[in-house]
Amino acid sequence: MSVSFRYAGLAEYPAVSQFLNDYWAPNHIYCRREDLYRWSFGRTGAVGREAGRGPSSMAVAEHEGELVGILGGIPFPFNYFGERKQGVWITNYVVRPDHRKGSTALQLLSMFRGATGREGHEYDITVAFGINPATAAIYRVLRGEVLADIPRHLAVFPGAAGRMAHLVALAHPDWEQDRAASLAAAFSLPAVAEAPIGAGTQFDPVEWDEKNWPVIAQETLGAARDAAFLRWRYLDHPLFSYRVVTVPEGGRTGLAIWRLETIYQETGQGRAPVDRMARLVEFLPASAANAQPLLAAFLEQAESAGALGADYYGYHGPTGERLEDGGMIPVSRVGDGGALPSRFQPIDGKGGGIMSAMLVQFDRPACVAGAACPWYWTKADSDQDRPN
Repeated sequence: MSVSFRYAGLAEYPAVSQFLNDYWAPNHIYCRREDLYRWSFGRTGAVGREAGRGPSSMAVAEHEGELVGILGGIPFPFNYFGERKQGVWITNYVVRPDHRKGSTALQLLSMFRGATGREGHEYDITVAFGINPATAAIYRVLRGEVLADIPRHLAVFPGAAGRMAHLVALAHPDWEQDRAASLAAAFSLPAVAEAPIGAGTQFDPVEWDEKNWPVIAQETLGAARDAAFLRWRYLDHPLFSYRVVTVPEGGRTGLAIWRLETIYQETGQGRAPVDRMARLVEFLPASAANAQPLLAAFLEQAESAGALGADYYGYHGPTGERLEDGGMIPVSRVGDGGALPSRFQPIDGKGGGIMSAMLVQFDRPACVAGAACPWYWTKADSDQDRPN
């Protein structure tokens, strides 16, 4: 009997979860939290669902009644300089070992690729955010684009360099103390500017869609960050509590979104909290001039919350320049910067690099780690900003 392919129903979560646990990663977060799984793969959009039991966007391969492969797809609206397209992030791409020599992997990918998708799954762009070098070979065979690691910026708050050095030492216990201290000091902020008068913490979806997103959309390409997307991605997230920072300028408002993450260390008695880091996931100022007060408001809020520092991942060139102007340093410019830990639950020494690939059905500018890059793409895209 040949391998068959379809989209799993949400009610099939136990079987998919078990497959993830057995062949992807034991005790994966999707195995521990069904609500996060449903949030990722159960949204209405490209496919419908009824009472939480309809088809999901998790593609499965079956042989003789058994799962032999899965590939998750997270549909999202794609913005191309103001034009709306359909995109999908793919994740949890795994095929059972006894089926890896055939075409199962490529046929699973076809479930989310261009006009070859099924049951309404037709996409203009398919993005694999967070891949390994072995997987990259598949996308090159399909003439996809494999991207350089997404740029990361980081700042350590005044007086917190010792705390950062301690984290580096936990991630790299074989390092000399001076090496960890030097790396932490390279990202130290001399001071945190005072937040501007008028900075707020409330998101206004009507104002965003009327006055802010249309302007940003014309200048960028990437996930369409209108109010509906931001509400789903942040305000309705089943696990994380995201915080909002706003700074008005004229008739528009700059927006930043972040969360406070507790960093854990693995010990003989289980995981123990070590420190806290602010993860900035959206930085959308109303203008270049608005960027510095918006960043100041965020940094003050994060420092007041007890974070030792803050980081941000993003391809957008102008955003990177504005963050650097405000004191957040590009990790790539510092020796040993690539060794800075990024996975905090628990902390490990794997570094913070995130490799990606995409299959695109239209002409577009290159997505690169450079000042002119118009792609607005952050770590919050796909399911990268989630627990380990």
